[in-house]
Amino acid sequence: MKRPRAHVIEDESEAIFKSFLPNEWIVRKIPKDYGVDYEVEIVEGDVVTGNRFWFQLKGTDSIAIRTHRFTIPENFREDFGGREYLDAKYVAFKADVKLLEYSLRCDFPLLLGVVDVPGKEVYWLPLGDEIAVNEEPNNPDWREQQSVTVRIPLHNNFSEEKKRDYYGLRWYAMEPARMRAFALLHHYYHELQYESRLSGYVIGEGFIDHGEEAELIQSLRVAKSYLQMALHLDCLFGDRGLDIYIGMTKPLMEEGLKACDQLLQDIPEGRVSFLPTAILIGKVSHAVNLMSTCISMYQEFKKKFLFTEDGIL
Repeated sequence: MKRPRAHVIEDESEAIFKSFLPNEWIVRKIPKDYGVDYEVEIVEGDVVTGNRFWFQLKGTDSIAIRTHRFTIPENFREDFGGREYLDAKYVAFKADVKLLEYSLRCDFPLLLGVVDVPGKEVYWLPLGDEIAVNEEPNNPDWREQQSVTVRIPLHNNFSEEKKRDYYGLRWYAMEPARMRAFALLHHYYHELQYESRLSGYVIGEGFIDHGEEAELIQSLRVAKSYLQMALHLDCLFGDRGLDIYIGMTKPLMEEGLKACDQLLQDIPEGRVSFLPTAILIGKVSHAVNLMSTCISMYQEFKKKFLFTEDGIL
């Protein structure tokens, strides 16, 4: 009896996939596969984090590497030695539309893994983001097709992931937690709009006009409460947060929080004057508005894991 090559490729693909992952991570084989082969849960030291992603593996004896030419925008050409074009390589893979549709119904991020069996490498792609960023805008009728050829950036490979301490895989394992955090931020921001007012006050030397002092004090208390709750979202601004939020957004929100404290001390004691007080209120408003921009910033970050002009350049 002969063993089909397809069975050999499947077994070798699974072995290659597992060989790249840290030993402490939990790798669960999904029985009766309908679109997911593995669930991978991240373990840090001896702590099972609950952060996980799903993987669909597709092994091949012949990986298809293609090249696409990007036009470099004029304002970036100096960074590329004056070049007008950049040739970027990608892995082309024909993905079944049923798999793409299935990825949109998954509670956890579903990653496609194309395994180059002879080269012992895994190339991966986040299917949900691929659909949102590339297929929906550029191929709106993709659901009417049997399959779609997706483009996997050549740098999305497990060898690079291992060198970077699995930065991309960790990113997607954290995505469900971040989506919950963004929903809370959205809620906090809109509640603030209903419960507080941080503009339109007439500020003079030692007074806030029209008896609005009490309203401003209450608004500052509300802002302080919601900013504190926002900064406690660990997966955004804490140890598990994103560098750009921790390095740029968090300090500005903390500055707004300090401004709240300063105003809540100054206003009841009559230490009010136009310019200093207006500047402090402006810092609070800016901190509050940052809560509404985090999610749009996040959508842009994800392009670095896709084959797009923004991700490549």
